Amino acid sequence: MNRRQMLGFSAAGLVAAAPCGSAMAAGKKGGLRKFTNEEFYKNGEFDQEAGLKAYQELFEHHDYSLRDSLKGNKDFWAADFKQNDFARVGMGGIFWVNEKEYGYFGHEIFLLPGQMIVEHAHAPAEDKPAKHECWQVRHGSIYTFGEGDETVECEFDLPKSQKGHITTKCVGKLEVGDMAALNRLEAPHFMMGGPEGAIVTEYGSFHSGDGLRFTNPTVGF
Repeated sequence: MNRRQMLGFSAAGLVAAAPCGSAMAAGKKGGLRKFTNEEFYKNGEFDQEAGLKAYQELFEHHDYSLRDSLKGNKDFWAADFKQNDFARVGMGGIFWVNEKEYGYFGHEIFLLPGQMIVEHAHAPAEDKPAKHECWQVRHGSIYTFGEGDETVECEFDLPKSQKGHITTKCVGKLEVGDMAALNRLEAPHFMMGGPEGAIVTEYGSFHSGDGLRFTNPTVGF
């Protein structure tokens, strides 16, 4: 199964989500450095290897226990969604399982500080219901955006590249160990890495790339 078939993410309809003002879960002393787009593009094309190296820095910053097994793993990927703004819009991940017959999915999500996954929803596909999912923060923190009334502002401005393509305004913050779930099937949602970035485990039902629906029509892989 390729990345296009597998890729999907979320963070909406918060369950037990902490407010944006709660204390972040820190990594190593000194903080994770600021990343810039100049690091991730060569001749106007996204350099996935540079993206993967940035996530390796994230792993080292948080003493992430799986970092050695991920090195060189062909299923470890980084994507900028064709937005040419990887420092602010993108994600990394590794898929542990996506079982269609029995309907379960396991995914690790990696986000740099202030890095946003593009807003999206999941629709029925491949004779399966729309995907449902929940997320547990392992390291760092995330801001979640979903349906509902606008709540508190997060400390990051939303990426300019996504202006006009964000519809969700209910914001919360999840720290290490916190969990949240999609509030309903087919709800639009996205998440953003906190000040120290984030490593998040996603649990969900079967994921089909054919069921992805992006708010921004320019998104691609």
